[in-house]
Amino acid sequence: GEYYYGIHVDGQLISPDRINDFLAADPDYTHHDDLSDFLTAVQNGSIDNNWGNPGPDDNVQPDQINFSIMAPGTIFTMAGEQYRYLENMGNGNHMIIREDAIRHARFHNQDTFNNTWYGNLDPAVQAMVQPVADHFDTGSVALEGLTWSDNSAVNIPTNLHEFPAVDEDITQVDPSGTPRAFSLSMADVIRIFADRGSRTISVPRTAFWMLRTPAAPGNGWLISMGGWFTGDLADTWGGSAGGTRPALIVRQ
Repeated sequence: GEYYYGIHVDGQLISPDRINDFLAADPDYTHHDDLSDFLTAVQNGSIDNNWGNPGPDDNVQPDQINFSIMAPGTIFTMAGEQYRYLENMGNGNHMIIREDAIRHARFHNQDTFNNTWYGNLDPAVQAMVQPVADHFDTGSVALEGLTWSDNSAVNIPTNLHEFPAVDEDITQVDPSGTPRAFSLSMADVIRIFADRGSRTISVPRTAFWMLRTPAAPGNGWLISMGGWFTGDLADTWGGSAGGTRPALIVRQ
């Protein structure tokens, strides 16, 4: 079998007059740079999933963020743009996504909006961005071709494997590609977002957002305001209620 160990940390055990004891020099070991802040946070009861990083509305530069300790779903603001952290991809690479949609983008022109947005990012952010494929092999799948999970809170297709191109369209770093912003695929969303609730946008207001996966001819997939996969709308449909939600792979 497998064994798991945990440790309970009690803030009452770290009194103000004892913190220096923990931080005392040790000839055999070097303390982590964040130990002092960590002990203070434990003492204050302020440990959360984003401990060690700025708050969601603190506008900071990339070098003030530690992506390696960031939990999926964490919202943060970097160089004037608010993002959601999606995943640690390994090898120092991290996937993030703009928290709000860029309104008025349509399925058929979302790449133009993504490219314009990327071109206006702070150079310090652009310097972190890793290349992805210049063209994604998206495949396509009509709404009528999919069966869905019985759990409406999850809302994922159960037979996507029957459409291999769609199922295998997973965004990865591609050294032969270009550093750029991109829209997520249906397969990306299924893999990264556990349920409808985690797919919704609520800041600053609710919005739908486009995926890059085509549906039936003339239609495209999107995530509705309620987090549902929606594939029965024309690729020219859109407006002020939503648009594209560009993602990035950054390296730190």
